[in-house]
Amino acid sequence: MAPVSKDERKAMSLNNKVPQEVRIGFLVHDVSRMRRTLFDQAMKPLGITRSQWWVFSQLSRHARSGMLQTELARDLDVGKVTVGGLIDRLEVAGYVIRVPEKGDRRAKRVMITDRGHEILKEMVAVGHRLNEIILAGLTEAQVAATEATLETMKENIRAAIIDKDDVELPVGVFAPDEAPAGLEPAPPRKTRARAG
Repeated sequence: MAPVSKDERKAMSLNNKVPQEVRIGFLVHDVSRMRRTLFDQAMKPLGITRSQWWVFSQLSRHARSGMLQTELARDLDVGKVTVGGLIDRLEVAGYVIRVPEKGDRRAKRVMITDRGHEILKEMVAVGHRLNEIILAGLTEAQVAATEATLETMKENIRAAIIDKDDVELPVGVFAPDEAPAGLEPAPPRKTRARAG
């Protein structure tokens, strides 16, 4: 194969540029992923895993009332068994307690304990320091504009998920519960019965 000239490399580079509407998605994803990695590194000395600080983050938004375990699973987009295991570990550490829900003793409301609030304060302090690092070099106006842009994008996505009938999705993009026109949904997977 003949070597590629400098002009050919430049032309290939220009042709391979990612469109802006795609690039912003990559940037949002990359910033989110890198931010999680940075927070993981900072939380490790506190003995808090990423999954645990996500639970704390959600619970802190409902510090006085707590959250039902099922609500927590839904908001974290994980299964009930997964969130149950996370809560088990936080409960053993003394950071949360489960309280039977009034009117439905089977349902459990998860509450942050005093010890949990102490670790939460440390997590918030670490978060403030990390935000200073992450936002270094940005003006207040830039941060405000970015927040407003991301909030609008979030609301647009939420509307597309909830009101899928009112939103025209691009060709090839379908709402999660819809099969493309002319295609049948995949049949359910067969599972083998376990010998027991």
